[in-house]
Formats: sequence, C-alpha cells, structure tokens
Amino acid sequence: MLKIELKYENKTLASYQTESEQLNIGRNPKNDILIDNMAVSNFHATVKKVMNAYFIEDLNSTNGTFVNEKKIVKYELLDGDEIIIGKHSLLFSFVDKSGNPINFDATMVLDTRKQKELLKKNCSHQGFNPAE
Repeated sequence: MLKIELKYENKTLASYQTESEQLNIGRNPKNDILIDNMAVSNFHATVKKVMNAYFIEDLNSTNGTFVNEKKIVKYELLDGDEIIIGKHSLLFSFVDKSGNPINFDATMVLDTRKQKELLKKNCSHQGFNPAE
C-alpha cells in the first residue's frame, strides 16, 4: 500500500493511504490530492500503479515535478522518495494494511515443512535426493 504525506514548510497538511491504480495531483478540486497553490498546475502530475510498482509522471506542468531534487518527466517511485510540486513536498512510503512501514531489507520466513516438501519434489524431478 502507498502512503503519501503532503507537506508544506515541514508541516504535514494531509496524509493518504491508498491502493488505487491512479492518483491525480494538482490545484483543481477534481484531483485526488489537492494542492491549493498558484505554483501548482490544475492537473500537475499523476501517480500510476503498474503491477507492483508506482510511477509518477509530470503532466506538462508549468513549474515541473521534482523527485529528490531532480526534475522528472516519469519516474518509478521508491520508498522514501520526496516529490516537490510547487512549494509543497510529498513524501512517498510503502506501508502494510495496518499503516506500518514495510521493511524491504528483511527476509521473509517460510514455513519450513512446506519448503522441505517443495525442495524434495523439485529435487526428485532432477534425480537428486536432498536427504542424502
């Protein structure tokens, strides 16, 4: 799940958690994330989910969209990226359904019984016995 914190001068104005396939960002009230500032275009940028990745794309805005201080046209978002739109920033992070941060560096623990069954099945197809 994607978490977005809208900030202005280090103050959090709004926080969003979503699994939506697309989010629109801009000054127009029709946007999913409204940034009421004249430096922001009516339809400034969009965030789209493609499979398990999120991409932000500038929609030919007047003042541009910046990711980690670099101007972008389209960019794959990574956990912790900071987007600058006008004088506002949006902090992107990935969270679980409870809103807790996801640790991408952690190794997931498998059910060892099921893992041993899978290994045994795959190895026996290849003429190898893992018990030896």
